[in-house]
Amino acid sequence: MKDLQKLFIVLTLALIAVGGTAAQNRDRDRDRNDRDRNEQRAERWRVRHSGHNYDLDRSQADMLRQAVNAGYQQGYQAGREGRTARRRGVSYRTNTAYREATYGYNSGVDRNLYQYYFQQGFQRGWQDGYNSRFQYGRNENGSVNILGNIVESILGLRRY
Repeated sequence: MKDLQKLFIVLTLALIAVGGTAAQNRDRDRDRNDRDRNEQRAERWRVRHSGHNYDLDRSQADMLRQAVNAGYQQGYQAGREGRTARRRGVSYRTNTAYREATYGYNSGVDRNLYQYYFQQGFQRGWQDGYNSRFQYGRNENGSVNILGNIVESILGLRRY
């Protein structure tokens, strides 16, 4: 009987210890996620466009980087199609994707800002695609992407 009581006490303590460890892990994960969110909010960027400063957090800055790259990809494809068709007077400015400039848009950033940077990428993609070259981007395993240094020079993001 005493052995059974000792076994019961040991099992109870073991369950408490395991439950405590799980709670500690859960708390540690929550704290890490909170720190990550706070760091993301603390990482602030500023971009200047059309005489205005736009203050951005990391995710918004990443959306603008994505806008430039999405524009480059769409422009590259449109430029290749324009070259293949060999139409005289064809221009990126007449392309619907360029004029709308909303491909990949997410409401987390100012729409006009997104459109401007999409168009900046599109122009460079068009030039590379139409001229069958990679001046502004590269082909990585069949996927074209604008070069990171070009993106940063287009955006002109400054940390503050």
